[in-house]
Amino acid sequence: MAPYWLVRLNDLTAWLNPALAGVAALLAMLVIAAAAERFPGAATRPAVPSVRQIRVVAPAECSHAVLPPEWRELQLYD
Repeated sequence: MAPYWLVRLNDLTAWLNPALAGVAALLAMLVIAAAAERFPGAATRPAVPSVRQIRVVAPAECSHAVLPPEWRELQLYD
């Protein structure tokens, strides 16, 4: 036969489990509500372009960077 304290512990956990499930559900709802506040409301509308494009004249040929010899050997492994 099981000791008295083990029977009482089983009774306690039978009551504690639904209460912990309720707390977990409440916390999940709070997390979902906080995430919903950050969700953009205008996600379906396209963004208005607010950046102006600047035309820059590029040189005819860009100079290549000179690497030290140790680094040139490492390029073979990329």
